[in-house]
Amino acid sequence: MKNIPTLSIALIVAISFVSCERFADGVVHEVAFPEHSPRLAVTVISGDTDKQIVAQVTSTASVLDAAGPQPVAGAVISLSLGEDAIVYTLGEEDFVDFAYKLNLDDTFGHFDGTMTLNVDAPGFDPVTATNVMPPIPEVALTYEYRGDTTNFPWEEEEVIRDIYTLDLVNHADLDDSYLINVDALYIDAFTLDTLGWDQVRMRSQNDQRITEESITGGLIVSDKNTTGWSNGLADITFYSKSFEYDKEWSPVALRLRVQALSPELAKFYESTGDYLSGGFDLFAEPSLIYSNISSGFGCFGLSSQTIVEID
Repeated sequence: MKNIPTLSIALIVAISFVSCERFADGVVHEVAFPEHSPRLAVTVISGDTDKQIVAQVTSTASVLDAAGPQPVAGAVISLSLGEDAIVYTLGEEDFVDFAYKLNLDDTFGHFDGTMTLNVDAPGFDPVTATNVMPPIPEVALTYEYRGDTTNFPWEEEEVIRDIYTLDLVNHADLDDSYLINVDALYIDAFTLDTLGWDQVRMRSQNDQRITEESITGGLIVSDKNTTGWSNGLADITFYSKSFEYDKEWSPVALRLRVQALSPELAKFYESTGDYLSGGFDLFAEPSLIYSNISSGFGCFGLSSQTIVEID
């Protein structure tokens, strides 16, 4: 009886060697991919203050297609209110740099009611989507210049930060999501020419209502994670590294941009962020990118914006 463990171990080792030898020869299973019928993939994301409409229209492609998705020329893109009230139309004459771009005389504008996107292109089934522009954000901001200090492992010295605290409206009958950005304005120290607005890197801490948005680099504040927060979307706090305004390279102005996102646009940003952060784990469950386009590919999303100049 004492030899049983020894015999068992020997048997396991023998089986292991046989198994390794068997799989060393290789096991091949051919997987037949289904035939792929190309469909239109359309993405149109517009805000009420935009001065240009950009529509990405491409054809879907099989994973076996080395060329991948291709831009589709000759499409007609229309945005309408109600059944027949067409507000904007983009056509072949607006096809520039692999996308459709329409420069507006004024801003896109804020629209009440449901807006419908229709896209027709030769050789493809037409696609459609609907979206509703959210209300213009109402924002209350408290700004504390150099109001916080912290330490990071990669920083040799203590980091001084500005503090931003927002109160945002949490509508009882809407799913509220806001995209937050802070911009800094720079000028040339010698010519005094304006160099433009640069996005400021922001950080939050220990607030489940806030997530970092990987496409735009901003922060998304959502009411879907407000459970346990008695103040809804009030006291939203985040930070940025503080500037010294008496230096040549210092910005001359700061501004806060708050965009209210339609629920569909918020889902698109969130799912795209999950997809991009999936890494290279070959065995991980793939993340699916949200779409509200009838073909199942792309997004039609609307937003409205409020800008607060920071003193």
